[in-house]
Amino acid sequence: MLFIHGVPIEYTGSRKADQLVRNLKKFVAPDVSILESDSAIKTFVENAGTSFPMFLGFGVNDSLIAEYGRKYKKRAWFAVAKDFSEDIMVAYEFDKVPALVSIHPKYKEQSLFYGPFEGNCYPFLVFVHDFIFSMLIISLRSDLRHRILSCGHLIYHT
Repeated sequence: MLFIHGVPIEYTGSRKADQLVRNLKKFVAPDVSILESDSAIKTFVENAGTSFPMFLGFGVNDSLIAEYGRKYKKRAWFAVAKDFSEDIMVAYEFDKVPALVSIHPKYKEQSLFYGPFEGNCYPFLVFVHDFIFSMLIISLRSDLRHRILSCGHLIYHT
């Protein structure tokens, strides 16, 4: 049992020291980090490590990402880059904004989803949610991931 801001939360993660520290860092991190420069983006990615996938929004409204950050905080890192150079665009392989980049350092995979991300258009919100959810599937243990992907509920090539 953990207590975050005095609220008890069940901890079901690993009890091994290194994994416990990694998971506790994730618990106390903000739902969404706001990145104001290229160096802040690089530092965020380096500090996030390889255990959790990352979602970086470029030119994306942080309120949209905040919704997913709250929902999936225990399973991924979320950040919004407010100011970035063309070098960052080249490094993360996108050529226009708004863009949502998903990075899985553990599997050395990167995916990209272009906006626009505004509005309450139902099909659009479903596409964003499906993109984030399908990218989170990759972070599961490989045997569990294979079973989920082979059920035919998601179309994703591994």
